[in-house]
Amino acid sequence: MPEPKELKEEGNTYFKQGKYEDALTCYAKALSLSEEGDKEKATYFKNKAACHLKLEKYSAAIEDTTSALEISPNDPKALFRRCQAYQHLEKYEDAYKDARQLLNVDPKNAAIQPILRQLTMVIQQKTSKVASLDSKVSQMFDLVFNHSSGDNEKRIQAANNLIVLAREESGAEKIVKAGGIPKIIELLSIKDKSLALAAVRVLQCLTKENKERSIEILTKLGMQKILLGIGVPDEDISTAGAYFLQNLIKSISGVSKYNEEKEAHERKKKVDRHLRPFKAFKMEDEEQKMINEIFNAIIGILTSSKISGCGRDSLLEILIKFVARQGGVGWTRTFIEYTEGLYKLMEIAGCIKEYKTMPVTDNSQMHASVALQKLYDDMLADKEREIYREKVDAYFTDNFTDKNIESQVEAVKAVTALLQGPFDIGNHILSREGVLEIMLAMAGSENTLFQKVAIEAMVHSTSKKQKSSGIIKQAVPILKKLYQTENETIKVRALVGLCKLGSIGGTDVSMRSFADGSNTTLAKACRKYLKNPSKDVDLRKWATEGLAYLTLDADVKEDLVDDTPALHSLMDLAKHSDKGILYPAAQVFVNCTNSYDKQDIMPEMLELAKYAKQHVPEEHEKDKSEYVDKRVAKLVKAGIGNALVALSKTDSASSKELLSRAFLAVSYYEENRGLLVQQGAVKALINLSLEGTDVGKILAAQSLAKIGITMNPDIAFPGQRCVEVVRPMIHLLHPDNQGLQNFEALMCLTNIASLNDTARKRIVSEGGVATIEGYMYEEHEMIRRAATECMCNMILTEEVFNLYLGENDRVKLLVLYSGVDDMKLAKAASGALAMLSREKVICEKILQVKSWCEIFQVVCANEDADIQHRGLYTIMNVFEHSKELALKVVESSMFEVVLAITCLQEPERAQAKECAEACLEKAVEYELVKRTDAGESAKTEAKKKVRESKRRREIEKAVAEARLKQEEEEDAKLDGIQEEDSDIPGKIPGARIHELDEDELAELEEAEKEANTNKNEPETIKQADNEAKTNEQSES
Repeated sequence: MPEPKELKEEGNTYFKQGKYEDALTCYAKALSLSEEGDKEKATYFKNKAACHLKLEKYSAAIEDTTSALEISPNDPKALFRRCQAYQHLEKYEDAYKDARQLLNVDPKNAAIQPILRQLTMVIQQKTSKVASLDSKVSQMFDLVFNHSSGDNEKRIQAANNLIVLAREESGAEKIVKAGGIPKIIELLSIKDKSLALAAVRVLQCLTKENKERSIEILTKLGMQKILLGIGVPDEDISTAGAYFLQNLIKSISGVSKYNEEKEAHERKKKVDRHLRPFKAFKMEDEEQKMINEIFNAIIGILTSSKISGCGRDSLLEILIKFVARQGGVGWTRTFIEYTEGLYKLMEIAGCIKEYKTMPVTDNSQMHASVALQKLYDDMLADKEREIYREKVDAYFTDNFTDKNIESQVEAVKAVTALLQGPFDIGNHILSREGVLEIMLAMAGSENTLFQKVAIEAMVHSTSKKQKSSGIIKQAVPILKKLYQTENETIKVRALVGLCKLGSIGGTDVSMRSFADGSNTTLAKACRKYLKNPSKDVDLRKWATEGLAYLTLDADVKEDLVDDTPALHSLMDLAKHSDKGILYPAAQVFVNCTNSYDKQDIMPEMLELAKYAKQHVPEEHEKDKSEYVDKRVAKLVKAGIGNALVALSKTDSASSKELLSRAFLAVSYYEENRGLLVQQGAVKALINLSLEGTDVGKILAAQSLAKIGITMNPDIAFPGQRCVEVVRPMIHLLHPDNQGLQNFEALMCLTNIASLNDTARKRIVSEGGVATIEGYMYEEHEMIRRAATECMCNMILTEEVFNLYLGENDRVKLLVLYSGVDDMKLAKAASGALAMLSREKVICEKILQVKSWCEIFQVVCANEDADIQHRGLYTIMNVFEHSKELALKVVESSMFEVVLAITCLQEPERAQAKECAEACLEKAVEYELVKRTDAGESAKTEAKKKVRESKRRREIEKAVAEARLKQEEEEDAKLDGIQEEDSDIPGKIPGARIHELDEDELAELEEAEKEANTNKNEPETIKQADNEAKTNEQSES
């Protein structure tokens, strides 16, 4: 078992290498092995604190430094590190105390003096701010609650000022201490809308990320009053109340903080895959009780006629956000099994405005549908899904068996909501006996409302081709009849039903439900509704939905993009607040840009299908790339970028995926990327890359990568945006993604890393370094090159630089890459080495690579002036660090290359020449080479030495050839073979071979002796001088 001191030394080594987690483990082991009363324990605690500071775990650093001070009071290092930790946690008073104590213990400590000055200024500012806050809070209270001015405008302004004060923690504390909570609650009952709204927003700020205040406000105000406040008809007050309730749930449950910690853990896990899974979300009993009360109260009032439509939508949004296990408080099972929540959701989904059973908005059914889908997706087992199905069945049993026709109409309306959400459950309800017959009967009736509800249900029931064949046969005659009616509301819905049935074959030309040209005729009718500005939004929305189905036909796509007024109308409609427009509009853009998923069929499988006489899908001629390119260009000209940005505000994950596909199709063309940035696409794409389906997030990240590759990152991602785009790029580097996506992410990160140290540190904190480094070993040369280029820029930050100082082969890899044929890879690797070589350790590692000499000869003699300069810069740093390292270069053949470069005259090689001359001057300084007595410079001597070396190699080569020739002739004589010149293998027919006579042979032998004599000569002038001195001594 290792001793504590050995573990400490090992930890120190890890700390120097930047491996703070490993160092922390060593110090912890040393502590556990130390005996009680061992004073070295203080050192281990201090070292642990240093690691915690580097890892930004400031609370842990405070604990360890406090333990160290208990063993060794007034220890300067412990005081200094605890002061730093307090400062990072913004506990300036505690930090100031430690700084003062350290200065008393060690008055000459220069490091603490600037920190002490800074803390003094901060505390003074804080003190003055507190004094100022006290007076401001007192003044605002007087104006708002005492109404001292008598001016209502001033009272409203003072109430709004309280919102600003409550946003700051110090201001919020002052309001609470001054008894503000009861007074603000009283303000809620005032009839003045502006004052009531300001009061709700103050409470919203007070409850943000503060559990104690949230519990106090909830206790004093009560859930019933909060929910009635959300249910008021005024949309502003209702929305503010909903945000206030969201803050209460977040603060009391701690779910928001938990999600942040879990996200940080997942990022760390990408770097260290041995980390355990993050703990499951769990609340204390008291917190769980309060959350239960909140949700039970929401469910109790959910279908009440006392709350407004906008208030009901706000409550549905709260359920969507917080009920689920994933990202929420895990209340799904309770909601489904132990409450009436699911039944009430079905009531909202089936609510019809005309019946006025409860106030609803145009978006209420969509909200209910999303909530139903969210709950269904959160089911973990078949048993839970069975309970879900039983609860839904109970609702439809009650309504379909009711003799009241209104109940049956509401049930059909609820079927539509299920088909838009959990489709499997909706399809299960459709398969019930008599349900389809009721729908068809309603569609065939004379009642306009019945017809409208039935058509909507039929339209959504045909989403799955294999499950809709029975409906199609019965629905088509009814839909054709309804399309002939005069009522526009019914007519447009029947049109959409026909459009959907007409597009049942998708992009397959050979599969058409109707006769050729029918789809084009239907699309023309849809465009007519779309272009007519006098039509209400509802009609235009349904026309858009019809086009969403028909634009799977390439002829319809071409007609639509050529119809500029229809396109402009579609773009304008996309900016409307009706959430029902989002999905169909996004689907139209996806279809027109052909950015939907296409199944790649192997040629062999295609032939096999034809041989087996199976149906093979046929692509439309106008779905080929040349047509798609033209369509995208027309859409960009019409303003598709602005429309996609407007649509991106949706909460629907499937809609977000469609938008990501459309964005990628537009950003594929380099000429469109600048326009997208100008129209605000980057912000929208960042949001899309972080929220939505997995496919949608990846596609949005790829669009960002394309923008970041070809545009200046300062322009594409200005300010904080360059930091926000890092996380999507790291996600895009996942090995499960396509190689092209990995390559584009690396290219974009390379550009981002070139911006500033803040961007580079974000890449480090997101765990990107290990992933980038992994791609440096990739077989694909372009990915390998992009990763190396990215790492070259990342080396500029200290954390990455320190990785290369440790005991590893990172430097060796860069040395090997510097000598490859891929010029861009060699440039990146040699550039990284040039930056790293400022450290002596790196230069030592370079010279430890066996083939360093051959590689750097290639680098320094490279035809690319940039690569040559980088290589010479690295060698120059080797000379700068020490005489021993320089000697290794001088004794190698690399020095001849350095000498030769000093003779270059080309202007583009000037920088390389300067580095080579610096090497030579340093060699003279170290006395590894010297200037001659005649005053000849080291450079002249270098040229002479190069010429001598060249002459010696020529002589050696000639002697070797002569010997080989002589041996061949002797062998030929022994065998008695006389060959003609033209028959010698490897020789040109008819060419004479010159035979050496005795005199020539003697000359070459003499040259060989001279060459051998030169071989034994010392390689450096210094060594020659030493031998000369030895000879003189022996002679004397």
